[in-house]
Amino acid sequence: MAALNKLAIRGIRSFDDKQIAIIEFFSPVTVIVGHNVLKYATTGDQPPNTRGGAFIHDPKMANEKEVKAQVRLRFRASNGKLMLATRNLSVTVKKTGLTMKTLESILGLANTNAEQGGKRGVISTKCAEMDTEIPQLLGVSKAILENVIFCHQEDSYWPLAEPSALKKKFDEIFEATRYTKALDSIKGLRKDRTAELKAEKERLLSLQREKQHSDKLKGRVTELNSTIASKEVEYEETKTQYQAVAEANLKFQEHATSLEEKKSRLQSDLAEAKLNLQEIPGQMKNLHRASTLDVHISSQKQKRWGEDAKRQDLDDALLVTRSRHTELIAWHGRLLAEAEAHKQQMAERESMIREIGEKHGIKGYNISPLDRNKVIEFMSRLGDVQRKQRTELENLQNELRAKTEEYNRKARQLDSEIEGHRHQKKNFREQITERHISIKNAERRLEEQQGLPAEQLTLQSDIEEKKARMEKIRADVASMNYDSKLSEKSERSRSLEEKREGLNNEMRILNLQADSRAKLELKREEMKSKSIEIQNTLDIANSKFRKLSGKDLTVDVEREQADAETEVAAINNDLQKAETTLSNFKKQVEAKTNEMKLLTRKLKTEIEHDTLDEAIKEATTELNHRKSVAGSLVGTSSVYESLLKAGKQRKVCAACNRHLDDHELIVFEKYLNDQMKKASPDTIANNNRELKEWEEELERLQNLRPVRVARDQIKLKELPALEKQVKEEESSYPKISQEAEEAIDKVDAIKHQLKDILTLKQHASTITRLQKEIERAKQDINSLGDDLSATGSMKTAEDLQIELEKIGEEIRANDRERHSMNLEKERQQAAIRTLETSLHQMELRERDLANELREKSSLEQRIRDLRSDIDSFTNQLKTIESQLAAAQAPIDALEEDNRQVQSELNSKISLFQQTLQDLNMSIDKLNNINKVVERYVKDNRGREIEACASKIEDHDNEIRSLGDQIENCREVIGRIDKEINESGASIANLRENIRVRKLAKDITDTVAEIGTHDMEEAARARRNFQEKFQPAKEKESRLQTADEFSHLGGELSSLKSQLKSLETDLKEFKDINKKYTDQLVRVKVSDMANNDLEKYAKALDNAIMKYHSLKMEEVNDTMKHLWNKTYQGTDIDGIKIRSDVEGGASKRSYNYRVVMTKDQVEMDMRGRCSAGQKMLASIIIRLALSDSFGQNCGILALDEPTNALDTENVDALASSLVDIINERKTHSNFQLIIITHDENFLRKLGQSDVMEYYWRVSRDSRQKSIIDRHGSENSC
Repeated sequence: MAALNKLAIRGIRSFDDKQIAIIEFFSPVTVIVGHNVLKYATTGDQPPNTRGGAFIHDPKMANEKEVKAQVRLRFRASNGKLMLATRNLSVTVKKTGLTMKTLESILGLANTNAEQGGKRGVISTKCAEMDTEIPQLLGVSKAILENVIFCHQEDSYWPLAEPSALKKKFDEIFEATRYTKALDSIKGLRKDRTAELKAEKERLLSLQREKQHSDKLKGRVTELNSTIASKEVEYEETKTQYQAVAEANLKFQEHATSLEEKKSRLQSDLAEAKLNLQEIPGQMKNLHRASTLDVHISSQKQKRWGEDAKRQDLDDALLVTRSRHTELIAWHGRLLAEAEAHKQQMAERESMIREIGEKHGIKGYNISPLDRNKVIEFMSRLGDVQRKQRTELENLQNELRAKTEEYNRKARQLDSEIEGHRHQKKNFREQITERHISIKNAERRLEEQQGLPAEQLTLQSDIEEKKARMEKIRADVASMNYDSKLSEKSERSRSLEEKREGLNNEMRILNLQADSRAKLELKREEMKSKSIEIQNTLDIANSKFRKLSGKDLTVDVEREQADAETEVAAINNDLQKAETTLSNFKKQVEAKTNEMKLLTRKLKTEIEHDTLDEAIKEATTELNHRKSVAGSLVGTSSVYESLLKAGKQRKVCAACNRHLDDHELIVFEKYLNDQMKKASPDTIANNNRELKEWEEELERLQNLRPVRVARDQIKLKELPALEKQVKEEESSYPKISQEAEEAIDKVDAIKHQLKDILTLKQHASTITRLQKEIERAKQDINSLGDDLSATGSMKTAEDLQIELEKIGEEIRANDRERHSMNLEKERQQAAIRTLETSLHQMELRERDLANELREKSSLEQRIRDLRSDIDSFTNQLKTIESQLAAAQAPIDALEEDNRQVQSELNSKISLFQQTLQDLNMSIDKLNNINKVVERYVKDNRGREIEACASKIEDHDNEIRSLGDQIENCREVIGRIDKEINESGASIANLRENIRVRKLAKDITDTVAEIGTHDMEEAARARRNFQEKFQPAKEKESRLQTADEFSHLGGELSSLKSQLKSLETDLKEFKDINKKYTDQLVRVKVSDMANNDLEKYAKALDNAIMKYHSLKMEEVNDTMKHLWNKTYQGTDIDGIKIRSDVEGGASKRSYNYRVVMTKDQVEMDMRGRCSAGQKMLASIIIRLALSDSFGQNCGILALDEPTNALDTENVDALASSLVDIINERKTHSNFQLIIITHDENFLRKLGQSDVMEYYWRVSRDSRQKSIIDRHGSENSC
């Protein structure tokens, strides 16, 4: 543990710079009557108001141009090592004044055995490093060292300072700043990482969208590959089969069909084809070119997919742009708020400039607004005013310093002269006082020696008397002959012991029969006790015997008990049945009620109408309506289609045979199309779906009818019947219960009577048993008596015991006589020894008296010599006092002049200091506002607003553009969908036109070919054709209509084109999975790190709060104990430190204040207490803080602790410190250092026996400070 060992001082304050003064620190307490330099030795901080060399010995006093000072402190560090800290200073006299320098300092290991070859290891030679190292070696922080352990008198009131200064002190003591900075750093780091994580998440989201898009592309590529493979197989198979069938049919038709029939068939097919045909003008090759529309449809589908992908990309881009747009709007709002704050600060700056200008006479700045050059000009002029004020203040201070130095020089001259006279006066007075003290001591001793002659005569007579008494006692001892009498007593003791031994032998013989005698006594006692027990039993049962005598009630009572118990069982059975029945009925009522509630709830939830019948009725109506609609829609579409075809072909209404012109045809076509839409498959499907739903609804409602029936059955029949049965059972239950209780009471009475009878039977059996045992005991007694009478012994054990007791009494009496004789002999011998000792002491005293009588004559002569010296010194003292009176007048005049000069200059300096302080505050405030304004201008915040607004406008335009592009994509997709939907009908119409043109060409070719064939051959070919061609043609048609292989080629071409496009797009997303995985890992790790930072910040915050609360509680407990023990007043019950938390969880701080309590009411102590209370509270707070924060350093220095304390509180403080010292002096690390000038306080400590020595700082004849050690008895 840390402790101070020695302190060496040279050239500090008034200590001589040529000699070293040493103080050794004791444990547990060291008292110094003088100055405090410990704080400088440990922390390097000089006392307040000592800057500029005032802390070092004045060179003018030393008659030197340069004075070097040194402070060396040897202390034991908390690790047990002995350390030596050396600090060197110098002050030099120059023309402008004193210049102080801090010279090289040393901190190293101190080996006390250096003279035996030990070494010192230097740790540091830099002052800054020493200021850091010494607190660490002492085991406390620098704040504790400065404010608690070593605190100067000027700073001792810091616990009651203003709130800001107190907060700064406590924050340093608790080291809160370091931890709060660490906490802020953690939170700032987490904030930065959170922003980075947000950007990383945005990148991850972008990569995720790209990955999803890539996965979609891969899925589409896989799907297209499988589709193309299956289509190609299907296409090849169908194409081969169709071509074979078509070729065979064509050959068969060419060879087997007659040309005439072929002509008629072609004409019939042509007429049928034209019936529903919408003719397309143009040549045949143009129609064949249009038949490639299915390829166009595939390309349109590919185009639609591209537009859809483009729309998705535009949607993603729009989402990102809107997110950025929102962020820009928020940032724009913050910039506008900053701009508004900037305007207010500009206005505040101008207002402050005008106010400061009016206050300090700086004109020309009342215009508004002030530009930047004007502000800079004002700041420059304000700096000139500040420098001017500071120069004037320094001139006044220099003038005051010069006046003070001149006064000090003159005063030193006068003081040195008068001090010489005073020193002589003091010496004479001290010599006179010493002579008076010596005279008093001599006179006191003479008074004490006045009775010496009489005492000498008395002593001589006492010596003679003592000698006579001693001779008489010796003669009495010889006449008593104690030795022969003691021999006789010893002989009698031996004879009595032999007689007692014989009786003991006889007792041992009798003890052999002790067993029989004991058995006899036991049998007699047993017989006696059993007789008494029989009599007691008879007395107890006498009344019951008389009551039941002559009766045999046991059988009757037992029979009556059995009948009663049978009756009780029957009644209990009935009661139990009633309870069971009643319980069952109640459970059934409850179950039925719950069932009814459940059914009612089910009905309410299943139907939306008031009743089930209404719901069923509505469902039936809706169902019938849907059925009628379905019947009317069946076949309507085909009728409308045939009417529309006929109307288009013949321009006649097929229903009424009325001719239609073009306008009426358009109206007719529109009406039929509307009716066809109403009867479209979708409408029929919707109606069928609704029909099915209403059928299901009707079925569900009809299924609820049993539920309603069950509910009504329970409500109207079952539940009332059960409630009636419950009431009947409840009415019959009390009667059965009463009968059961009466039967149970009757059984209890019978059982009680039977119990009494059984008790009497037990008494009778007990008496019989006891009588038999008494008879057996009588027989045993007679047998034992016969055995003992046969032994022939005449003495009993009691007789022998009486004789033994008598002999023992004689032995004890003989021993008492012998013991008293020995005591008397020893008393006589002791009296002789006492008289011899007393006689020897009297002879020594007689010799001392002779010496004192010789000393008495010498004291009388010394007193006469001392009185002669006093008269001589008194005459010399009168001469010196007249010289002092003459020398005092110039000093008084000089002091009066100095006070006037000091007062005038101090008032001027105070005025200038106040003015300069106000000016400095104004400049600081203005600089702070100006820095904020300049920073705003420097950062170009105004341009950022415009840039942000421009970006917002750009994003608005981009959002509108993206929206327009998305709408365009949707319109293109809609058109493509419409075109694809309409293309089916167009393709069918094109094929029919091609077929019609082909049929017409075939008819022409057939007509030309008719003339080249024989008619008979044609007839045979017709019959063959009629038999075989029709089935083959049907097979060809079936292949054509079932598989549509002609379209498979177009589909394959379209699919391959799509596959190529997808593969091209997929190349843009190369390595997207790896990029996404890496980014995901980066985001997850960053997120986990942020969570860890948040947990650590919360843990650190909670630890700071817990440490703070525990330490504050510990400090307040110690303060309460010390205050109640020390303070003698009744106006304050206790004091404590309040720490008020300010700010939220993100930025927490503490404000401290010292409060005092009275009747459980807390009040701020600052401004409400006296100077003594402030000093006592400050000392107690430091003691408490030292206990809590200085466990490794038990040092505490109290500098002038009694300052401003009254006598009672000084005594109480001394008593408390004594108690603390006594309580902790056994602790190895406790060391209390008290620096004081209060002699009363020092005397109190000296009287308490807690210190053996104390150190006093005084002045020698050269007015240099010296340190002397004094014993504690001198303080008293």
